[in-house]
Amino acid sequence: MARTLADVIKEVLEDDNKISKYEAKVIRELIMADGVVSEEERSSLEKALHNNEFDEEAHALLSNLLLRANMKD
Repeated sequence: MARTLADVIKEVLEDDNKISKYEAKVIRELIMADGVVSEEERSSLEKALHNNEFDEEAHALLSNLLLRANMKD
């Protein structure tokens, strides 16, 4: 069964309720594996960013990814 980005974020948050820079890099690679940021991925990222679930470096990394994806549309 394929895991969604929301599933991955939930799993990563279980240990300390924050996503580290390293974890954010892994998430970025998962998102970009197919070269497209899907609507589900955007929604999951926006929710996590809104809920402040990232440390400072991870927040910058993934908010930039989301910004670039939105600029492509």
